[in-house]
Amino acid sequence: MSPFPLNVHIDHELQSLREYLNGFPEQKEFIILADNNTLHYCMRHLKENFGESNESRIITITPGEKNKNFEQLQYILAQLAEYEANRNTLLINLGGGVVCDIGGFAASIYKRGIQYIHVPTSLLAMVDASIGGKNGIDFMGLKNLIGSITLPEKVFISKKFIDTLPPVEKNEGVIEALKHGLIADKSYWDRIKKDPLEKMDDLIETSVRIKTNIVSSDLNDKGDRKKLNAGHTVGHAIEGWKLDEDEVVMHGEAVAAGLIIENYISNKLGYLSSTEQEEIEGVLFKQVDKVKLKKYDSDDFLRRMRQDKKNENQKISFSLVRGIGNASIDDHCDDDLIIEAIQYYIKK
Repeated sequence: MSPFPLNVHIDHELQSLREYLNGFPEQKEFIILADNNTLHYCMRHLKENFGESNESRIITITPGEKNKNFEQLQYILAQLAEYEANRNTLLINLGGGVVCDIGGFAASIYKRGIQYIHVPTSLLAMVDASIGGKNGIDFMGLKNLIGSITLPEKVFISKKFIDTLPPVEKNEGVIEALKHGLIADKSYWDRIKKDPLEKMDDLIETSVRIKTNIVSSDLNDKGDRKKLNAGHTVGHAIEGWKLDEDEVVMHGEAVAAGLIIENYISNKLGYLSSTEQEEIEGVLFKQVDKVKLKKYDSDDFLRRMRQDKKNENQKISFSLVRGIGNASIDDHCDDDLIIEAIQYYIKK
């Protein structure tokens, strides 16, 4: 299949990956980055696409957002150095969002940049994390505080990896897909909102197309790409807080909570009707569990949101849904309304 913008290939049999890898000269070295889960469940699908002359080494990391940190980044860089990786090395990131984020970042800074590709293995990574070149790690309890924007050479997407996922991980990928409909395509939202996982081909292809088109027009995140952050100003604050509390919250759960909270703000500002607000909440709550926020500290949450990358002049910026299928960027409101919106979510 021909690539989308940004050299993204949706090819469920991975024929395009096979041709890409076999097209390299024999002296080309491959290093695979995987976590313990993808090493066990997904490596065989990748290895099936290596030619007899292709050799590779493997770096294995610990899965989970709490491990997307300096310590694990340092380990990856040390392994690359031990393997004597150089500009003729290709790093293959085989995994979900954490592997894509930290692997892309390591590749972008090792020897001032080596080639890398993504082979995403989670639905979330397929429709979101693997696309657009945003790489990074969490720092000081803040999501993706340190990172880079460096595009992979290629992204190869195959739904055969989805069969290795538990239902909860499939559902968190659905949240990002639904967000794409909310910000850019009402007809897509309407098609997948009832049974998203029953429309997997449509979900993957349309979400990839929406994201690649947006990113292609604004790679450096100065304009329309900010729309992709709908739900993430609050969602990232939730993730960071939960990490500091040593509690597990999945990205999709945090973004769903963020969308509901930010949609409350959008409604109060007159941008989103109550009817659409209720419809969105019903769809999101059907996909993921509610995040427990009763013990949160409002000042701490506001501090975290003020560290969001979209902000300017110390104002908390939101990308708000303005009717299903549309979104705006650089929206602001008073802190009191933010706290009111969080309380609204807690009482749901």
